[in-house]
Formats: sequence, C-alpha cells, structure tokens
Amino acid sequence: MLPRVASLLVIGAIACRGSAQQHPLYGAGTEKDEGHGMLARASSKLMTGTEAEPEGFGPRRPARPTYEDGYGGDGYGGTGYGGNGYGMYGGGAYGGQTYANYVAPPWGYPSVNRTPSYTQKAGLASAIEGTISWRGAAPKLTSSCGAIRPLEIGAEHTIGGVLVYIERVSIGRTLPHSSGEQRPATVGGIVVKRGCAFAPSVQVVTPVPAGLAIHGDSKRTRIRITTPDGVAKVSALHEGGRVALQAKAGVTRIESEDGMLGAAWVVGVDTPSYAITDDRGRFRIDELAPGTYDVTIWQPPVPTLDGGALVYGAPVLVKKSVKVGAGTARLDVTLGR
Repeated sequence: MLPRVASLLVIGAIACRGSAQQHPLYGAGTEKDEGHGMLARASSKLMTGTEAEPEGFGPRRPARPTYEDGYGGDGYGGTGYGGNGYGMYGGGAYGGQTYANYVAPPWGYPSVNRTPSYTQKAGLASAIEGTISWRGAAPKLTSSCGAIRPLEIGAEHTIGGVLVYIERVSIGRTLPHSSGEQRPATVGGIVVKRGCAFAPSVQVVTPVPAGLAIHGDSKRTRIRITTPDGVAKVSALHEGGRVALQAKAGVTRIESEDGMLGAAWVVGVDTPSYAITDDRGRFRIDELAPGTYDVTIWQPPVPTLDGGALVYGAPVLVKKSVKVGAGTARLDVTLGR
C-alpha cells in the first residue's frame, strides 16, 4: 500500500491530466477575470489577516434577502431597490453584493440604533410615479482617461440615474430585515471602478449609518472621498482591492484624485420612499399613505473639462409638492437648461 502522501500525489497527477482542457484562470481585477482571481485575492487576505476592517464595524451579517422584481418593485425603487439584480446599472453591483462573479464579503454595521424614525405600516396602496426628462442635447466629454457619459439620455430625452425621494415620511412601508437580525436590512453600499468611471453614478444608502465599499478594477488609482460634512480624504485603490468606510446621512462623493474618472455619488437617507429612474426615465415610489409629500429630484452635477480633468459644480435639485390620494399620483419633471 502506498503511503498517504504518495497516494495524494498520484491522485493529484491524474486529476491534472484530466483537466488539460480547462480554461486558464486570469489574474485578479484583469479584464478577463471571471471572478476566480478576485475571490482568491479576497480569500488570501482573509487567511493572512492583512486587511483591517473599517473602524466602528460590528459582527458580520448574512447576505441581504432578494425580492421580487417588476414595475414598482426592485427595479423602480420599490420594496427591494438596491438588491442584486438592477441590470442596466451593472447588475449586482448596483447596490447589491456581486461584481462579475465575485461575491463581496458580507459587511457588519456600527453598533447604533438604525430603527426607522417613522411608523411602519403594511398594506399601503398609494404611489407616485412619473418620468424625468432632459432639455437639450446629451453632453459628451472625453477626459485624459477616455470618453465619459455624464448623463444617461434616452431616445425621447428621458434621463436615467436620477434620484427621486421623499425626505420626510411619518407613515411608511415596512422595511425588510436581514435573517436573524432585528435591524432593517441596508440598501446600497457598493461602488465599483470600471474603466474611466465609478459605477453606479448615483446610489441610495439607507438606513444610515451603513457600510460603504469601493472596489477597484485591473488598474490602480488614487481616489478622493468627500463626506457629507465636506471633509475630503485620499486613499489608494489597488488592483482588485477595496476601500471601506461608513456612509452617513447626506451626499458622499467618490472620484479620482486626478479628476480623470467619472465620479459616483452616494446619497444617505433615512426615508423608505425613494427611486432611481431607469433607462427610460421612469420612476415609481409606492407603498405610500394618502397625504401631501415634498418630493426631491436630485441629479448629479454635469461636469466640465479643465485640462483633461473633470470639474463638478452643484447638483441639479428640484423640489415638488405632490398630493396623493387613494391611488397613484403623477409627477413628470424636465431638467436641464
């Protein structure tokens, strides 16, 4: 009988001969990386313990539950907006937990009270829906990195990627909870560098504070993170690496230090009533109680070029008062000059 070690070597050799036709595994963060390289990198960091968790993070929690998609559901800011399936903005990376085939590590959260400040009520049947349009031609910019699409303009001048939310809600929908936890599951929390831009360009994180992770691609860069209080911090984002922090109430801006990459905007809110327009400019905020609501339409600033770098001004901000009865109220808004 062969010794145990020798037996394993023989079996290993046979397995290697039998797998000659398998596709090669590419390096982490490269264009051909189908997820194995990034997973291996993440696993090695967990084994070696070389990467510290961000300050204030608590125990790890299980992945968020998935919800049914559809108009007024996950895809339009309904019960599960920000889950793993918002395809046009990068699939699972749009506030979800996957990028390519790489599954991001589960995150913990600060040990603070994240109980909603409004009264939760099931069975709310009222809603606000509408379309956001853009006045004028779609801007085209080319930074020193390459072509940038600052706006998602549709064929009928509709605009995708615009945040619509109700800031103050006294009675709202019941929030989903993570399995085994009493606190509401967090929506949003992942930004990914993809070529010459960070994606998604606009994202909601709620309830706050919550974990926010920025993932790199095949090319390292230095990023500037400006928090809602106006404090900016520069960090190195390595190939296939990540930078983690806490998202707070307000707007967090993520951009490259040299201004060559399209920025991402993370809006932290405590409201349950929000949506981001799809590629046809549509949105729907459902599960509302009848009443009058102050609706905010928030679009990131359109950048200009200065020596090959992108320069951002103030966001486009529109506020509308909408009266909602027992059915669905309509709100159509045109932005731009």
